[in-house]
Amino acid sequence: MKLMPSCREVREHLTEYAEGALPWRERLAMRFHLLVCGACNAFFRGLQRLPGMARLILAQPDAPPPDEAVKALEAVLRRLGGGPRD
Repeated sequence: MKLMPSCREVREHLTEYAEGALPWRERLAMRFHLLVCGACNAFFRGLQRLPGMARLILAQPDAPPPDEAVKALEAVLRRLGGGPRD
């Protein structure tokens, strides 16, 4: 991975980054990219919220999804539909 990875490279490795599975140089490059790229940072924050939202939804199967979950999903879908930001 380059010193400044592209948005595509960041998206491909976000799960590994979140799990701490990347070598320190790649983690550093990812962290720097997330600091300067608002779109990737927002995508990462949404990714981090998914487990909590899933637990909340699974705990109440008959309840409608929380507004925050709907908004987060819509934001991710908008970003994905907008094409890559490379």
